[in-house]
Amino acid sequence: MHHVWLQRIGASGSVLAVAILGASMLLRLTTVFDVDGHTVSILPPTFEHAARLLHRLAASGVVLLALWSVIYCWIRRHSTAHLFGPIAWVLVSTVILALIGPLTPGYRLSVVTVANVAGGMALLMAFWWLRESAAIKVAVRKPVDVFAWVAVIAFGAHIGTGAAASAWAMHGVRWPALLHLGSLVLCIILVGALALEQRRRRAKSGCVALLAALFALQGTIGYALMSQDSRQLGLSLFHAMLSPLLAVMLVSLVNRSRPEWSQGKT
Repeated sequence: MHHVWLQRIGASGSVLAVAILGASMLLRLTTVFDVDGHTVSILPPTFEHAARLLHRLAASGVVLLALWSVIYCWIRRHSTAHLFGPIAWVLVSTVILALIGPLTPGYRLSVVTVANVAGGMALLMAFWWLRESAAIKVAVRKPVDVFAWVAVIAFGAHIGTGAAASAWAMHGVRWPALLHLGSLVLCIILVGALALEQRRRRAKSGCVALLAALFALQGTIGYALMSQDSRQLGLSLFHAMLSPLLAVMLVSLVNRSRPEWSQGKT
């Protein structure tokens, strides 16, 4: 069965998740410690308040969409059982982000910063997964290939180490950046192998070339940032915001490689 409303919820939730990630990244990258060890923002107050307002509004919208998706799925549970996975991830990610939200201001706990970024990325991928899955008319789908899950986990590890590198850099610790670079190599190998396999199967998806281009661009920018003595705000933000695009493309690649996509897509 084709669920238009769940497609719209997934697409809208993805937009809100990108807004949350963008606002969070901007606020984190523009926060520094003063001589007394207190956190201060280098953003003009108007822009800082606007970013925080956007974050709050987007987070509120995510909560409403998560509840809406659960209610819709429960009402039509006989035809939406195959969508329980992405909806469950939407709900879990929303709850986790809500729980760690009060611990985020100040950026003193690096683990909270990492969890915030990882949770936001999981939320985005879950909403897009919902959108992609609801776009298929068939109600029975084959499970995702195990290797595909390994590639997704490797991508998640790359995102997590990137958040850790940013969080520890605020305290003058640089070695997590090397771990982040190493995870990129592993991620490119696994995701690249997955993409090549899908091309071999002639999966009708335009994701492979764009995914490769985005990885190359992000890797190039990341290397440029590591070679800089001082942090470049614009370049850092651009580098960080490529990750949501990569996440969306990876989810699309995994979903559209299934046989039922070509049989039941709209």
